[in-house]
Amino acid sequence: MSGETFIDLLLPVLPAIRGFVRARMRNSDYTDDVVQQTLMHAFAHRDQLRANSKFKTWITSIAINEIRGLARRTRACLPLDAMPPAADPDSTVCPHRTYERKERAERLYAGIARLTDRDRDAIRLVDLAEAKLTDAADSLSISLPALKSMHFRARRRLGSTVRSSLVAPRPVSQPWIQGRGD
Repeated sequence: MSGETFIDLLLPVLPAIRGFVRARMRNSDYTDDVVQQTLMHAFAHRDQLRANSKFKTWITSIAINEIRGLARRTRACLPLDAMPPAADPDSTVCPHRTYERKERAERLYAGIARLTDRDRDAIRLVDLAEAKLTDAADSLSISLPALKSMHFRARRRLGSTVRSSLVAPRPVSQPWIQGRGD
């Protein structure tokens, strides 16, 4: 294709290409640059156009590629160190989880309240206050092996108390099934 033929095909299409690029660009400052790059690229490769009737489609696809190339070149890049820490996706408050935690805490504290003072002190010092075993044994005035034994038994009692507070649902009587003679 000669230069004159290229210009003859370009003149009627040029306003549409400019409008197309302007509509697609986020920053209109680069519109003229992209149109100029498109025209230069199209003119340099005008021999690749197979049918003159497809000129508008061909130059539009070149314009799209130039827009994408500009977006790729001007994309802001931050190093990973400069990026703020990502929020924990699980940090949202789920009402169901909030209710479950509250219910679990209520059962636990109700179970602790049913324990003897001695068991309650062992659990409070070792589990809740996270005191060292030697310090907990000293504050309760008992030996370390006695504290370990008492703490183990207190946790076992607490576990059975909490489990017993969980009431399993009763099976619903279904008279229509009982009458079958299974």
